[in-house]
Amino acid sequence: MTLPVTQTVDVIWWITAVEIPVVASLFWLHWRMRAELLSRTETQRTRHETDITDLRDALAAFKLDVARNYVSIPYLKDVEKRLTGHLLRIEAKLDMPVPPSKKDLSL
Repeated sequence: MTLPVTQTVDVIWWITAVEIPVVASLFWLHWRMRAELLSRTETQRTRHETDITDLRDALAAFKLDVARNYVSIPYLKDVEKRLTGHLLRIEAKLDMPVPPSKKDLSL
């Protein structure tokens, strides 16, 4: 009968000496990795938001630079005159009455 008592003591000793510290260290490792991952994710998110803001500001500045330097006012006036002329001609064509076609006369 001493054999079962020895096995029970060995199992309890194994659980106490080996398994509890191993499980505790695995839990601690998991907890630390999770905290580090959350910290890195938050750092990257804030860095990306800053980069996006900088890119938007740079794009707005570039658009303003293009609008100021690459398009001249006389050229814009010329384009506006041409567009207005084309629109007036289209409007005049739409206002003209449509002459009857040969199909309409045969009815």
